[in-house]
Amino acid sequence: MTLKTLLSFILAGTLLTGAGARAAAPVVITHVADVKKTIATIRYGEEIRIMLPAPAEAPAGHEWQIISNDSRILRLTSSPRPATAAENAAVTDKATPPAPGSVWATTFLALRPGRSVVRFAFVRAVNKGVETPLETREINVNVR
Repeated sequence: MTLKTLLSFILAGTLLTGAGARAAAPVVITHVADVKKTIATIRYGEEIRIMLPAPAEAPAGHEWQIISNDSRILRLTSSPRPATAAENAAVTDKATPPAPGSVWATTFLALRPGRSVVRFAFVRAVNKGVETPLETREINVNVR
């Protein structure tokens, strides 16, 4: 085998590997947790983006925090943060978009079939001892 042939095989293998990695991007399912308890079902290998609306009278300095999750079933890929304009647009079809910071987003990847109860609390960003959350959400995520 000549050097030229060997290099062309290596180049072709590298290009095919890169194309396969792009094709393997997980499907993202968006779930809006607009009530205290909700249920979501996703497939193994998919991602779930959970949209969390902030309370209407939310004081400054508060944020959504994850209280519980079964990390054997769901792996956190993006911590709770204010949703981007694109994420807001994906879940709202209203003429007036929500105010910045009024919707938060977080993302999990389904690692294996099972069930995880993901709990969130809307609390002060800097905790000073035990405090009562202003708002809570519980999402039962079933992975098939």
